[in-house]
Amino acid sequence: MRRWDLSIPVLFKEFRVFMRGSRAALMLALYVGLATIAARLLTGAVVEQLDRGAPLLSAQIGQVLFMGLSLTLQTLTVFLSPAVTLNAISREYERGTFEMLLLTPVPPLQFVIGKLATGLAFLLLLQLAAAPVFGLVALFGGVTALDLARVAAVLFATMVTGCIFGLFCSALTRSTYGAALLCYALLITLIGGSLFAASVWSLINAMRAPPPAFVALNPLSAMGSALVTAQPPVVSLAGGLRPLALLIPLTRGVANLGDLSDAVPLYRATAVLYAGVSLLLLWATLHLALPRRRWRLTTVDAALALLLLGGLVLAYGFRGWWMAGLGFAPGGA
Repeated sequence: MRRWDLSIPVLFKEFRVFMRGSRAALMLALYVGLATIAARLLTGAVVEQLDRGAPLLSAQIGQVLFMGLSLTLQTLTVFLSPAVTLNAISREYERGTFEMLLLTPVPPLQFVIGKLATGLAFLLLLQLAAAPVFGLVALFGGVTALDLARVAAVLFATMVTGCIFGLFCSALTRSTYGAALLCYALLITLIGGSLFAASVWSLINAMRAPPPAFVALNPLSAMGSALVTAQPPVVSLAGGLRPLALLIPLTRGVANLGDLSDAVPLYRATAVLYAGVSLLLLWATLHLALPRRRWRLTTVDAALALLLLGGLVLAYGFRGWWMAGLGFAPGGA
């Protein structure tokens, strides 16, 4: 237990170092600033529709703001989550301090977990800082606690996976510049490539909706599917607000403009897949961070293997719940 007690000072030290630099302040200002700008633009669009005489209820206005702000926060989280850990390990190599860290009583697992916990703590701080922006949604209503829970769950899954992915890129390249190139190249390929593949499938199959599996790993599609069931307002296409029109390109094969009853909960499958990917990336990061005997099996490997095996058993036991997100079983939001 005394060895694990060392992780608390490591976490505090890492968080102090992270918050001391200008990067944390810049990220905080960027996150809150862009969320505020999005809220202002959405409010302006709603006011414009009201000036034109569009029949919008208070709850419908709240739903428009909720959907727009949720997509904005998810987009920012997707690209900022890896950024907080991209230099967590590579910085130690670049400064020549990694070998000295290995001489301390802190084992590699606690070192990596400390870096991960620091990144997650900062991302949670970003969410808390942006929470007041959602006060606009509370003013108009129209959003249930279940809608909020779905959005929060998708954001949290994105944060955890993004932080671990950033650590993996940092340990793999041992260079902050190389880690950034690798990370964002893969992110853009994942987001844009999955949507492009789904569009191509639709084109060559008589414009039918592609299988949801095409975008199962797309974080923006997962958030879009979590928002589809918020029942956006139905207004005429001619100059009316149609936030669902934005969700349809992101949720290929999940919903259509005419009927929301057949929407599948893609976010469930995304969360399960992200959990498995996160465990595998964490295992690879632990071994890549070791300068010697990096692929020697340890008790940590056995623990992670048992955790992954337990996750697979649970995923199989609840397959009807999360595979509904891939369109293989009926399911609701």
